[in-house]
Amino acid sequence: MSGVVLVTGANSFIGGWIIKYLLDKGYNVRGTVRSQAKESRVLDGIPNDQQCRVSFVNINDIATDSLDEAIQGIDGIIHVASPVHLTVTDPEKDFLLPAINGTIRVLQAAHKYNQNHSTKIKRIVITSSFAAVNDASKGLRPGYSYTEKDWCPLTYADAVAAKNDYLTVYRASKTCAEHAAWEFLDKEKPSFTIATVCEPMVFGPRVNGLNSSDDMNSSNSFLWSLITSNKDARIPDKRSRFQIDVRDVAYTHVEALERFTDTSQRYLIAAEAWSYQAIADIIHQSLVIPESIKITTPIGTKGEELPSIYNIDTCKAQKDLGVTYIPLSKTIEDLMLQFAKLKEKLAHK
Repeated sequence: MSGVVLVTGANSFIGGWIIKYLLDKGYNVRGTVRSQAKESRVLDGIPNDQQCRVSFVNINDIATDSLDEAIQGIDGIIHVASPVHLTVTDPEKDFLLPAINGTIRVLQAAHKYNQNHSTKIKRIVITSSFAAVNDASKGLRPGYSYTEKDWCPLTYADAVAAKNDYLTVYRASKTCAEHAAWEFLDKEKPSFTIATVCEPMVFGPRVNGLNSSDDMNSSNSFLWSLITSNKDARIPDKRSRFQIDVRDVAYTHVEALERFTDTSQRYLIAAEAWSYQAIADIIHQSLVIPESIKITTPIGTKGEELPSIYNIDTCKAQKDLGVTYIPLSKTIEDLMLQFAKLKEKLAHK
Protein backbone atom coordinates (compact mmCIF):
# COMPACT_ATOMS: atom_id res chain seq x y z
CA MET A 1 0.00 0.00 0.00
CA SER A 2 1.10 3.57 -0.58
CA GLY A 3 -0.28 7.07 -0.21
CA VAL A 4 -0.42 9.71 2.52
CA VAL A 5 -2.90 9.45 5.38
CA LEU A 6 -3.71 12.35 7.69
CA VAL A 7 -4.23 11.27 11.32
CA THR A 8 -5.73 13.92 13.60
CA GLY A 9 -4.89 13.52 17.27
CA ALA A 10 -1.60 11.81 16.41
CA ASN A 11 -0.41 11.85 20.03
CA SER A 12 -3.61 10.26 21.34
CA PHE A 13 -3.84 6.75 22.78
CA ILE A 14 -5.67 5.36 19.72
CA GLY A 15 -3.89 7.64 17.24
CA GLY A 16 -0.44 6.30 18.14
CA TRP A 17 -1.40 2.70 17.31
CA ILE A 18 -3.15 3.79 14.10
CA ILE A 19 0.06 5.47 12.96
CA LYS A 20 2.06 2.31 13.73
CA TYR A 21 -0.28 0.12 11.66
CA LEU A 22 -0.37 2.60 8.76
CA LEU A 23 3.44 2.73 8.62
CA ASP A 24 3.64 -1.07 8.80
CA LYS A 25 1.35 -1.19 5.75
CA GLY A 26 3.59 1.17 3.77
CA TYR A 27 1.68 4.44 4.10
CA ASN A 28 3.25 7.81 4.76
CA VAL A 29 1.57 9.57 7.68
CA ARG A 30 0.90 13.22 8.42
CA GLY A 31 -0.15 13.75 12.02
CA THR A 32 -1.82 16.72 13.65
CA VAL A 33 -0.53 17.62 17.12
CA ARG A 34 -1.34 20.57 19.37
CA SER A 35 2.31 21.61 19.76
CA GLN A 36 5.81 20.78 18.59
CA ALA A 37 6.57 19.22 21.99
CA LYS A 38 4.03 16.48 21.21
CA GLU A 39 5.86 15.49 18.00
CA SER A 40 8.75 13.83 19.82
CA ARG A 41 6.32 11.79 21.96
CA VAL A 42 4.69 10.42 18.78
CA LEU A 43 8.11 9.55 17.34
CA ASP A 44 8.97 7.66 20.57
CA GLY A 45 6.59 4.92 19.41
CA ILE A 46 7.97 4.67 15.86
CA PRO A 47 11.08 2.69 14.79
CA ASN A 48 13.95 4.86 13.53
CA ASP A 49 13.75 3.50 9.98
CA GLN A 50 10.07 4.56 9.70
CA GLN A 51 10.36 8.04 11.20
CA CYS A 52 11.24 9.59 7.84
CA ARG A 53 7.71 8.68 6.65
CA VAL A 54 6.01 10.74 9.37
CA SER A 55 5.44 14.49 9.19
CA PHE A 56 3.48 16.82 11.46
CA VAL A 57 1.22 19.83 11.31
CA ASN A 58 0.69 21.82 14.50
CA ILE A 59 -3.01 22.48 15.00
CA ASN A 60 -3.81 23.82 18.44
CA ASP A 61 -7.59 23.61 18.00
CA ILE A 62 -9.02 21.44 15.24
CA ALA A 63 -12.44 23.05 15.70
CA THR A 64 -11.17 26.52 14.73
CA ASP A 65 -7.65 26.39 13.17
CA SER A 66 -7.13 26.13 9.40
CA LEU A 67 -6.64 22.62 8.02
CA ASP A 68 -5.46 23.78 4.58
CA GLU A 69 -1.82 22.83 5.16
CA ALA A 70 -2.71 19.51 6.79
CA ILE A 71 -4.94 18.44 3.92
CA GLN A 72 -2.55 19.08 0.98
CA GLY A 73 -1.74 15.93 -1.04
CA ILE A 74 -3.63 13.59 1.28
CA ASP A 75 -5.24 10.33 0.06
CA GLY A 76 -7.27 9.54 3.17
CA ILE A 77 -8.00 10.83 6.67
CA ILE A 78 -8.44 9.14 10.03
CA HIS A 79 -10.03 11.67 12.37
CA VAL A 80 -9.32 10.64 15.97
CA ALA A 81 -8.99 14.01 17.75
CA SER A 82 -11.90 14.69 20.11
CA PRO A 83 -12.23 16.16 23.60
CA VAL A 84 -12.15 13.76 26.56
CA HIS A 85 -12.09 15.42 29.98
CA LEU A 86 -13.06 13.74 33.22
CA THR A 87 -14.74 16.90 34.47
CA VAL A 88 -17.05 19.37 32.79
CA THR A 89 -17.65 23.02 33.65
CA ASP A 90 -19.24 24.20 30.40
CA PRO A 91 -20.88 21.43 28.27
CA GLU A 92 -20.75 23.45 25.05
CA LYS A 93 -17.21 24.79 25.40
CA ASP A 94 -15.67 21.63 26.90
CA PHE A 95 -17.35 18.95 24.76
CA LEU A 96 -20.14 19.76 22.33
CA LEU A 97 -18.60 22.45 20.13
CA PRO A 98 -15.09 20.92 19.92
CA ALA A 99 -16.48 17.45 19.05
CA ILE A 100 -19.05 18.64 16.49
CA ASN A 101 -17.03 21.46 14.93
CA GLY A 102 -13.83 19.40 14.84
CA THR A 103 -15.60 16.69 12.83
CA ILE A 104 -17.37 19.14 10.52
CA ARG A 105 -14.17 21.14 9.88
CA VAL A 106 -12.33 18.00 8.75
CA LEU A 107 -15.17 17.06 6.38
CA GLN A 108 -15.49 20.63 5.04
CA ALA A 109 -11.74 20.90 4.40
CA ALA A 110 -11.69 17.57 2.55
CA HIS A 111 -14.76 18.50 0.48
CA LYS A 112 -13.25 21.86 -0.50
CA TYR A 113 -9.93 20.20 -1.36
CA ASN A 114 -11.64 17.62 -3.61
CA GLN A 115 -13.59 20.34 -5.42
CA ASN A 116 -10.32 22.11 -6.32
CA HIS A 117 -7.96 19.21 -7.05
CA SER A 118 -7.86 16.34 -9.52
CA THR A 119 -6.33 13.93 -6.99
CA LYS A 120 -9.02 13.24 -4.45
CA ILE A 121 -9.33 12.33 -0.79
CA LYS A 122 -11.26 9.09 -1.11
CA ARG A 123 -12.09 7.99 2.43
CA ILE A 124 -12.43 9.53 5.89
CA VAL A 125 -12.60 7.30 8.97
CA ILE A 126 -14.00 8.93 12.11
CA THR A 127 -13.56 7.72 15.68
CA SER A 128 -17.04 7.72 17.17
CA SER A 129 -18.01 5.73 20.27
CA PHE A 130 -20.38 3.10 21.65
CA ALA A 131 -21.66 6.11 23.62
CA ALA A 132 -23.30 7.21 20.34
CA VAL A 133 -25.03 3.81 20.08
CA ASN A 134 -26.02 2.93 23.65
CA ASP A 135 -29.32 4.11 25.15
CA ALA A 136 -28.19 4.36 28.79
CA SER A 137 -31.73 5.24 29.90
CA LYS A 138 -32.72 1.62 29.16
CA GLY A 139 -30.23 0.30 31.73
CA LEU A 140 -28.57 -3.11 31.52
CA ARG A 141 -31.08 -4.49 28.95
CA PRO A 142 -30.21 -8.20 29.37
CA GLY A 143 -31.14 -10.08 26.18
CA TYR A 144 -30.95 -6.97 23.97
CA SER A 145 -28.32 -6.85 21.23
CA TYR A 146 -27.04 -3.45 20.06
CA THR A 147 -26.21 -3.10 16.35
CA GLU A 148 -25.09 -0.31 14.01
CA LYS A 149 -28.76 0.69 13.61
CA ASP A 150 -29.00 1.82 17.26
CA TRP A 151 -28.44 5.41 18.34
CA CYS A 152 -28.11 7.10 21.70
CA PRO A 153 -31.21 9.35 22.03
CA LEU A 154 -29.40 12.22 23.80
CA THR A 155 -29.54 15.62 22.09
CA TYR A 156 -27.49 18.82 22.18
CA ALA A 157 -30.13 20.35 24.46
CA ASP A 158 -29.89 17.36 26.84
CA ALA A 159 -26.15 17.93 27.18
CA VAL A 160 -26.51 21.65 27.86
CA ALA A 161 -29.18 20.91 30.48
CA ALA A 162 -26.98 18.24 32.09
CA LYS A 163 -24.44 20.94 33.05
CA ASN A 164 -21.72 19.14 35.05
CA ASP A 165 -23.00 15.56 34.53
CA TYR A 166 -19.86 14.34 32.72
CA LEU A 167 -21.25 11.07 31.34
CA THR A 168 -24.39 12.61 29.85
CA VAL A 169 -22.41 15.44 28.28
CA TYR A 170 -19.79 13.07 26.85
CA ARG A 171 -22.40 10.67 25.40
CA ALA A 172 -24.33 13.54 23.83
CA SER A 173 -21.17 15.09 22.34
CA LYS A 174 -20.16 11.82 20.64
CA THR A 175 -23.74 11.30 19.39
CA CYS A 176 -24.09 14.84 18.05
CA ALA A 177 -20.66 14.74 16.37
CA GLU A 178 -21.48 11.49 14.55
CA HIS A 179 -24.95 12.71 13.56
CA ALA A 180 -23.30 15.87 12.18
CA ALA A 181 -20.98 13.76 9.99
CA TRP A 182 -23.85 11.79 8.47
CA GLU A 183 -25.89 14.98 7.97
CA PHE A 184 -22.92 16.59 6.19
CA LEU A 185 -22.80 13.64 3.75
CA ASP A 186 -26.52 13.85 3.12
CA LYS A 187 -26.50 17.60 2.50
CA GLU A 188 -23.16 18.23 0.73
CA LYS A 189 -22.84 14.97 -1.28
CA PRO A 190 -19.01 14.99 -1.19
CA SER A 191 -16.93 12.77 -3.49
CA PHE A 192 -15.41 10.91 -0.51
CA THR A 193 -17.07 8.27 1.67
CA ILE A 194 -16.84 7.94 5.43
CA ALA A 195 -16.67 5.13 7.95
CA THR A 196 -17.46 5.71 11.62
CA VAL A 197 -16.05 3.37 14.27
CA CYS A 198 -18.04 2.94 17.49
CA GLU A 199 -15.99 1.35 20.26
CA PRO A 200 -16.71 0.93 24.00
CA MET A 201 -14.16 1.50 26.82
CA VAL A 202 -10.62 1.22 25.40
CA PHE A 203 -7.83 -0.38 27.44
CA GLY A 204 -4.32 -1.55 26.64
CA PRO A 205 -0.67 -0.50 26.39
CA ARG A 206 0.40 2.83 24.94
CA VAL A 207 2.42 2.40 21.74
CA ASN A 208 5.21 4.65 23.06
CA GLY A 209 5.10 3.55 26.72
CA LEU A 210 4.18 5.61 29.76
CA ASN A 211 6.58 8.37 30.82
CA SER A 212 4.20 9.82 33.39
CA SER A 213 0.59 9.56 34.55
CA ASP A 214 -0.15 12.41 32.10
CA ASP A 215 0.43 9.91 29.27
CA MET A 216 -2.58 7.87 30.40
CA ASN A 217 -5.89 7.97 28.55
CA SER A 218 -9.00 8.27 30.71
CA SER A 219 -10.00 4.56 30.64
CA ASN A 220 -6.52 3.29 31.55
CA SER A 221 -6.44 5.87 34.36
CA PHE A 222 -9.43 4.12 35.96
CA LEU A 223 -7.33 0.94 36.14
CA TRP A 224 -4.33 2.88 37.45
CA SER A 225 -6.55 4.02 40.36
CA LEU A 226 -7.53 0.38 40.97
CA ILE A 227 -3.96 -0.94 41.06
CA THR A 228 -2.57 1.86 43.22
CA SER A 229 -4.90 1.30 46.19
CA ASN A 230 -4.22 -1.79 48.36
CA LYS A 231 -5.11 -5.48 48.65
CA ASP A 232 -7.84 -4.84 51.25
CA ALA A 233 -9.44 -1.91 49.42
CA ARG A 234 -13.02 -2.17 48.23
CA ILE A 235 -13.54 -2.95 44.53
CA PRO A 236 -14.93 0.39 43.33
CA ASP A 237 -17.78 -0.56 41.02
CA LYS A 238 -19.99 -3.63 40.79
CA ARG A 239 -21.14 -3.23 37.20
CA SER A 240 -20.16 -5.00 33.98
CA ARG A 241 -19.63 -3.14 30.73
CA PHE A 242 -17.88 -3.82 27.44
CA GLN A 243 -14.27 -3.05 26.53
CA ILE A 244 -11.84 -3.47 23.66
CA ASP A 245 -8.07 -3.47 23.24
CA VAL A 246 -6.64 -0.27 21.74
CA ARG A 247 -4.78 -2.34 19.12
CA ASP A 248 -8.07 -3.78 17.84
CA VAL A 249 -9.55 -0.28 17.64
CA ALA A 250 -6.56 0.91 15.60
CA TYR A 251 -6.72 -2.13 13.33
CA THR A 252 -10.42 -1.44 12.65
CA HIS A 253 -9.72 2.16 11.65
CA VAL A 254 -6.99 1.18 9.19
CA GLU A 255 -9.10 -1.60 7.63
CA ALA A 256 -12.09 0.75 7.39
CA LEU A 257 -9.85 3.16 5.46
CA GLU A 258 -9.13 0.46 2.87
CA ARG A 259 -12.20 -1.74 2.58
CA PHE A 260 -15.75 -1.13 1.27
CA THR A 261 -14.71 2.41 0.36
CA ASP A 262 -17.37 2.84 -2.35
CA THR A 263 -20.04 3.28 0.30
CA SER A 264 -20.13 4.97 3.69
CA GLN A 265 -20.23 2.58 6.65
CA ARG A 266 -20.83 2.51 10.39
CA TYR A 267 -18.95 -0.13 12.41
CA LEU A 268 -19.64 -1.30 15.94
CA ILE A 269 -16.78 -3.12 17.69
CA ALA A 270 -16.44 -4.63 21.18
CA ALA A 271 -14.63 -7.55 22.78
CA GLU A 272 -15.77 -9.10 26.07
CA ALA A 273 -17.48 -7.55 29.08
CA TRP A 274 -15.30 -6.40 31.97
CA SER A 275 -15.66 -5.38 35.59
CA TYR A 276 -13.16 -4.13 38.14
CA GLN A 277 -13.46 -7.50 39.90
CA ALA A 278 -12.69 -9.42 36.69
CA ILE A 279 -9.60 -7.26 36.17
CA ALA A 280 -8.47 -7.76 39.78
CA ASP A 281 -8.85 -11.53 39.27
CA ILE A 282 -6.74 -11.43 36.07
CA ILE A 283 -4.01 -9.48 37.89
CA HIS A 284 -3.82 -11.83 40.88
CA GLN A 285 -3.95 -15.00 38.74
CA SER A 286 -1.41 -13.85 36.15
CA LEU A 287 2.05 -15.40 35.96
CA VAL A 288 3.24 -12.40 33.92
CA ILE A 289 2.15 -9.43 36.03
CA PRO A 290 4.82 -8.51 38.63
CA GLU A 291 4.30 -8.54 42.39
CA SER A 292 4.73 -4.75 42.51
CA ILE A 293 1.28 -4.49 40.87
CA LYS A 294 -0.37 -7.32 42.82
CA ILE A 295 0.51 -5.96 46.27
CA THR A 296 -1.44 -2.73 45.67
CA THR A 297 -4.42 -4.26 43.80
CA PRO A 298 -7.59 -5.14 45.76
CA ILE A 299 -8.53 -8.83 45.96
CA GLY A 300 -12.27 -8.21 46.36
CA THR A 301 -14.58 -11.21 45.91
CA LYS A 302 -12.80 -13.54 43.51
CA GLY A 303 -14.96 -14.78 40.61
CA GLU A 304 -17.95 -12.68 41.67
CA GLU A 305 -20.90 -13.00 39.28
CA LEU A 306 -22.38 -9.70 38.16
CA PRO A 307 -25.83 -8.93 36.68
CA SER A 308 -26.31 -9.81 32.99
CA ILE A 309 -26.15 -6.94 30.53
CA TYR A 310 -26.95 -6.26 26.87
CA ASN A 311 -24.90 -7.77 24.05
CA ILE A 312 -23.02 -5.86 21.32
CA ASP A 313 -23.34 -7.41 17.86
CA THR A 314 -20.05 -6.88 16.01
CA CYS A 315 -20.70 -9.28 13.11
CA LYS A 316 -20.49 -6.55 10.47
CA ALA A 317 -16.96 -5.44 11.47
CA GLN A 318 -15.81 -9.06 11.76
CA LYS A 319 -17.22 -9.93 8.31
CA ASP A 320 -16.29 -6.72 6.42
CA LEU A 321 -12.99 -5.87 8.08
CA GLY A 322 -11.72 -9.16 9.50
CA VAL A 323 -11.72 -7.76 13.04
CA THR A 324 -10.73 -10.22 15.78
CA TYR A 325 -10.42 -9.46 19.48
CA ILE A 326 -7.48 -9.65 21.85
CA PRO A 327 -8.57 -11.42 25.08
CA LEU A 328 -9.05 -9.17 28.11
CA SER A 329 -6.37 -11.11 30.02
CA LYS A 330 -3.75 -10.25 27.34
CA THR A 331 -4.85 -6.58 27.27
CA ILE A 332 -4.52 -6.30 31.05
CA GLU A 333 -1.18 -8.14 31.22
CA ASP A 334 0.38 -5.90 28.54
CA LEU A 335 -0.97 -2.77 30.25
CA MET A 336 0.17 -3.88 33.72
CA LEU A 337 3.74 -4.39 32.47
CA GLN A 338 3.72 -0.70 31.42
CA PHE A 339 2.12 0.27 34.75
CA ALA A 340 4.86 -1.62 36.64
CA LYS A 341 7.55 0.38 34.79
CA LEU A 342 5.71 3.62 35.50
CA LYS A 343 5.37 2.77 39.21
CA GLU A 344 9.11 2.16 39.32
CA LYS A 345 9.83 5.48 37.59
CA LEU A 346 7.56 7.39 39.96
CA ALA A 347 9.10 5.67 43.00
CA HIS A 348 12.56 6.91 42.00
CA LYS A 349 11.50 10.51 41.42
